[in-house]
Amino acid sequence: MISIIGLIEAGGWSGMVARIHTNFPTQNFTHAWSTLGSFQDNPMGINWVGIVFGLGAVISMGYWTTDFLVVQRVISAKDLRAAKLAPLIGAAFKMCVPFIVILPGLLGLAMLDTPGHHFLVGGEAAADALAHGRVLHTYDEVLPIMLARYCGPGLMGLGITALIAGFMSGMAGNVSAFATVWTYDIYRAMFRKDATDAHYVSMGRWCTIGGVLVSIGTAYLALHAHSIMDYVQELFSFFIAPLFGTVLLGMLWKRATSAGGFWGLLCGTLSAIGMWAWVKSVPSAVQYIAMSPAAKPMAENMFRALWSGLICASVTVVVSLLTRPKTDAELVGLVYGCTEIPSEGHLPVWQRPIFWAGVVSGAFVILQIIFW
Repeated sequence: MISIIGLIEAGGWSGMVARIHTNFPTQNFTHAWSTLGSFQDNPMGINWVGIVFGLGAVISMGYWTTDFLVVQRVISAKDLRAAKLAPLIGAAFKMCVPFIVILPGLLGLAMLDTPGHHFLVGGEAAADALAHGRVLHTYDEVLPIMLARYCGPGLMGLGITALIAGFMSGMAGNVSAFATVWTYDIYRAMFRKDATDAHYVSMGRWCTIGGVLVSIGTAYLALHAHSIMDYVQELFSFFIAPLFGTVLLGMLWKRATSAGGFWGLLCGTLSAIGMWAWVKSVPSAVQYIAMSPAAKPMAENMFRALWSGLICASVTVVVSLLTRPKTDAELVGLVYGCTEIPSEGHLPVWQRPIFWAGVVSGAFVILQIIFW
């Protein structure tokens, strides 16, 4: 509703674009790729390398293949075809997300940046806004402000309830996944292998309480980030990006060893944290990590993820080549080249996952052309 009503007020897509260009004459926020040829032309201070490889190939693919909550859904599929179709269905819905997440942000740039209100925060923009007595809006405020702008009390309450419900659903799944991984994959495997079920249930409950307390503490760290998304991408560059390298090599390369996976993941994670600490202590170091002195924190996150993923993969390969691998018999069901994949030849073409992968990929290419 926010997207539809906002576009009506702005005078359609062209009216919104005109307003944004009026408010920000030197920047272009409505094209996905045309400004990625150089760091200077892009408002985020990033080029196509950081977007394609840092965000697309590492963070995005890493999230879809290593996030336990996502993987848990696919593992529960009734057969391999259903498991393959799950991310394809998710990809189709994911392509609709910009219209309900990014579009309200663009409408915020168009409608909220008025003489009395300023949308961007930080640096000279914040100082200028304060000097002229204008109200500052952070990126995290856009959706609540647009809800208040376009919805009455009833609809606004419904919208906020929907946001909280979505948040609670995601957090409940994450807490459950966290308790499962700790209790069964770590605690039972390494500390108490022969305890009773009641003991493991009790451990899972205490683990849940501890995890919630830690999450409350880390929420205060998010207050120091430029936005919630910046904070999330920082965490992804620390953990998701190197883990993606470990999981990818472990699944597709039978020569990978457990020692290689361990040291690769450790070096990738520590390198990401080290790069983050380096920029925090020496701000000019961003030009070495994000390849541009004008890079915004989000651009730094994407390049940091790229480097940590490459470091993890490199260390994993080197250590694996220096250590003894497992036999092919031990890798059945774990590694692609050692596992027999069921045939889908009995299905008509339109029922095969590869067909729908082509449909989703085609829609993706069309959207890129439209919003180039």
